Amino acid sequence: MQKIEFEIDKEQKLIKAIIDKLPFFSRFDVKKILDNKDVKLNGNRVKEDVTLKPHDRVTVYYICKENDAEWYTVVFKDDNVLIVNKRAGIEVVSENERDLISILRLKYNTIMPVHRIDRNTEGLVVFSLNSKAEKELLTAFKSRNGIIKKYALLVHGKVDISKIKRTVYLKKVEHLSKVWVSEVKTSGYEPAVTEFSIIEYIDGNTLLEAKLITGKTHQIRAHIAYYGYPIVGDQKYGHDNEKQLHLTAFYLGFDFKKTNMLSYLNKLNFEIIPSWL
Repeated sequence: MQKIEFEIDKEQKLIKAIIDKLPFFSRFDVKKILDNKDVKLNGNRVKEDVTLKPHDRVTVYYICKENDAEWYTVVFKDDNVLIVNKRAGIEVVSENERDLISILRLKYNTIMPVHRIDRNTEGLVVFSLNSKAEKELLTAFKSRNGIIKKYALLVHGKVDISKIKRTVYLKKVEHLSKVWVSEVKTSGYEPAVTEFSIIEYIDGNTLLEAKLITGKTHQIRAHIAYYGYPIVGDQKYGHDNEKQLHLTAFYLGFDFKKTNMLSYLNKLNFEIIPSWL
């Protein structure tokens, strides 16, 4: 059985407060937890959907749903950071649905996201576990200094790497939930820089490595598809019958300055094998 404790910051009903903290539990699930007397309010067990006041403390005991833990595996953890291998099919952070950070907070209540990968992309994601680490990681990801991220991707066709420009320009198209690509700087388009290299050819397709220099939405997917090599399984920027997107954030490395509190991570490199290989 798992336990979560939290303090209320505004007046609200107990069931809503619990659902906010356990977003993948339904109202029925929470009522069942209350019926089982597995909720405490300020140290006293409660069964009713009472009204909470600021500074009330709520403790909930619950059984984690079987599939929650399947969304990630822990790759590394210490007092400052948590690195997980995220499964494809879930957002790192979402305002509208269950997300990875909500699941992780059930076990690591001080965890904070510092970067994201796409819902349908699997691979390595790092989180901070305290405010100092959060500040350093957010600065590193924003400045692109101190973080080394590499992706593996399988694309359709035999890639001619000489034809793929390192820098293109992307424009978000909100109503289509995708981006448009241009080779020239145009109003509304922002630069996206990706370094592609060929790993090997596989049955008429190409296994590529992509190193992100900038970090834009759908950057790798749109960039490589623009040149006629959509990623296998990419229904948004390509067309095939493969359901799994063959794109994995497979490598994470660090290059912090020696004075940085996280510089000890420099000697550690994290690498996973894509599930589709």
